[in-house]
Amino acid sequence: MTAATDLFGTETAETALALGVPPERISTIAAGPNPPGGVRATGGIDAGPDALERITDAILADKITVPIAATFPIEQTHNAVTLQAGRHVHGKIVIML
Repeated sequence: MTAATDLFGTETAETALALGVPPERISTIAAGPNPPGGVRATGGIDAGPDALERITDAILADKITVPIAATFPIEQTHNAVTLQAGRHVHGKIVIML
């Protein structure tokens, strides 16, 4: 089943709603107290003690797809931060240790 999480503003949540994703399958952390269309506002305070392990397990089992936009060695952290700060990245920025 399709789901979405919006980590900045409301654009992803609004797009998911427009694509027919049920609002109960969409969450947002940055839409304020009244997210669009019944989408669930959430944050780290709502996470249970096993949340990180559950997310990691779901990623490893291909139940969650995390798009990777770019990968940088730790020596290029400044470049990674600069890219992310531009807010035009579609996916996660990974810094390799």
